[in-house]
Amino acid sequence: MSYLSNIEEMLITDGNLVNKMVEDKIKEKYFKDIDFSKLAKEYSKQINARITFINRNGVVVGDSEIDKSDLKNIENHMNRPEIKKALKGIIGKSQRYSSTLDINYLYVAVPVVKDGIIYGVTRLAYPLNKINKIYFNFIKKIVISMVIGVAVAMLLGYRYINRITEPIKEITVTAQKISNGDFSSRVYVESEDEVKILADTFNLMAERLNNNISELQDKNTKLKSILTSMKEGLIAIDNSNRIILINSPAKKLFNIEKEDVLKEEIFNLINNEELKISLEKIINDNDLEKIEVAIDEPEMRILKIYKYLIKLNQDPNRIIGKLILIVEVTEMRRLEKMRTEFVANVSHELKTPLTSILGFVETLKNGAIDNEKVRDKFLNIIEIEAERLTRLIDDLLTLSDIESNKLSSNKKEYIDVYEEMIQIKDMMEEIAKQKDIEFICEIQESLPNIYGNRDWFKQMIINLVDNAIKYTPEGGIVRVSAYEKENSIFISVKDTGIGIPKKDIPRLFERFYRVDKARSRKVGGTGLGLAIVKHIVLSFGGKVDVYSEEGKGAEFLVKIPL
Repeated sequence: MSYLSNIEEMLITDGNLVNKMVEDKIKEKYFKDIDFSKLAKEYSKQINARITFINRNGVVVGDSEIDKSDLKNIENHMNRPEIKKALKGIIGKSQRYSSTLDINYLYVAVPVVKDGIIYGVTRLAYPLNKINKIYFNFIKKIVISMVIGVAVAMLLGYRYINRITEPIKEITVTAQKISNGDFSSRVYVESEDEVKILADTFNLMAERLNNNISELQDKNTKLKSILTSMKEGLIAIDNSNRIILINSPAKKLFNIEKEDVLKEEIFNLINNEELKISLEKIINDNDLEKIEVAIDEPEMRILKIYKYLIKLNQDPNRIIGKLILIVEVTEMRRLEKMRTEFVANVSHELKTPLTSILGFVETLKNGAIDNEKVRDKFLNIIEIEAERLTRLIDDLLTLSDIESNKLSSNKKEYIDVYEEMIQIKDMMEEIAKQKDIEFICEIQESLPNIYGNRDWFKQMIINLVDNAIKYTPEGGIVRVSAYEKENSIFISVKDTGIGIPKKDIPRLFERFYRVDKARSRKVGGTGLGLAIVKHIVLSFGGKVDVYSEEGKGAEFLVKIPL
C-alpha cells in the first residue's frame, strides 16, 4: 500500500506539472483550440503514464493511448468518480477496469484551474498489473538484500566500526569547540573513504565560517571606529522607535549615561523635555526632515536634528526604520551672531566719523570756510576723523589678511625674538615717558628664533604694549618680559592700569568689543587691536591668556611653541 500511495503522489505531482504547462497554453489560446491529443502523447512519454484530457462537460478531448480520430467514439466521462471530484476542484482517485484498453488502472484526476475557473480535468492512469509485478519483485529483492546485508554487515561491521566511529567522535568534539567560539579547531582523518570527505568538508566549512566571522568582526570594528570618530551624533531606530545603533557622540549630546541601550525606546532615555518633544515631532512627522532645538541643560547648546528613512536595497518601498543625525551648531550660531554684530559694529564705527566729517563739510560749505579760525578748527577735526577711519580700515585689512592666512612662503622668515623685542622697547619707551609711566623690559638674551611673519610679530607686541600704556594712569608701571620655558617662548605684558572686569574677559578678543567704549574711543582705539593679537598668535600656533582684576591692572601672556 505504501508503494501504491507513492505512485498516487507521483501521479498527482505529474498531473500538477502537466496542468502548469496546460495553463501556460491557455494564456495564448482558448481551451477548445488546444491540440490535447498531441499534448497527451508528448507528456505521456515524459512521465511514463497514460494521460487523458477531459473538458468540463465530461468529453474526452485528448488521450495518449487513443488516436485523435477515435476520441468521438469514447463515452462521456462525466459520471466517472474521479472526474466528478476533479470538476468540483478536488483531486479525484479511483481503481477500476478500463473497458477501452482492457486493463485495470489506478486513476488520478487533477482539475485544470486558471484564475479560479475550472477548464477541465487532466487524468493520469497507471496499470495495476505493473504495480503488482513491482510489489513481487520488490519483496523478493528486499528479502535477498536483507540476507546479504546482514551477512556483509556482520562481516565488515566489526572490522570497520572503530575506523568509522573514532573520526565521528573527533568531528563531534571539534563541532562542540567551534560552537563555543574556537574556530581554529580542525578534524584530522587519515582514511581515504567517505569519512575523509566528511572531515575535509567539515574543515572547509569551519574555515569559511572562521573567515566570515572574522570579516564580520572586522567590518563591525571599522563601523564602530567610524561611528566613534564622528563628531556628529548618529542614532538608528526601528519602526517601533527602538534603538538598533547609537554612537558615543549621540549619547553625549543626549546625556545618555546608560551603557547598553540597544532595543530600548529612544524617548525613554531622554530627560530634557524640550529635546524629547522636538525628537518626537521629527520622528513622527513624515514630511519633516530637519529641526533645530535649543537646550540649556546642563549648558546652552543648539542642536540640529536630521531624519533619514532606512530602506532595504531589495525593496526600496519598504521602510525598516529611521536614521537620526544630530549636529551641534552652537559654535556656528555663535559665529553667525558675531558676524552680524561685526557688520553692525563696522557700520557704526564707519558711520560715526563719516557723519562727523560730512557735518563739518556741510558747515564749511554754508559759509564757515570764510572764518579762518572756525575753518582751521573744523579741518583739524576732519583730519582726526579721517585718520581714525584710516586706522580702522588698516586694522580691518590686517585682520582680514591674518584670518585668511594670506601669507606667501617668501614673507616667512626666522625671527630673532631678542632683537625684535629690543627694537619694540626702544620704540615704546618714549611713548611711556610721555605719560610718565615706568616702562620695564626684561628679555632673556638666549631666546631661540621662531619662524613666521616678522611684521605680524612686531605688531602683536606693539598692540599689547600700546594697550597697556593707554589704559595705565600716569605714574603707573608697564612691565614686558620674554623668556623660554617648556619648549615655548613666553611673552608677558603686565600693567598697573584700570584692569578688566571678570565678565568682560571671555569676550575681550572679539572684534570691536570694548570694556569702556567712551575711554577706548577717547584714546584712539579701533576696537580691533586685541582681535588682531589673537589671530597673529594663532598664526604662530600659540595661545594668549589674560589675567586681570578690575582696578589692579592686567597681564597678557602669549605662548608661542618652538
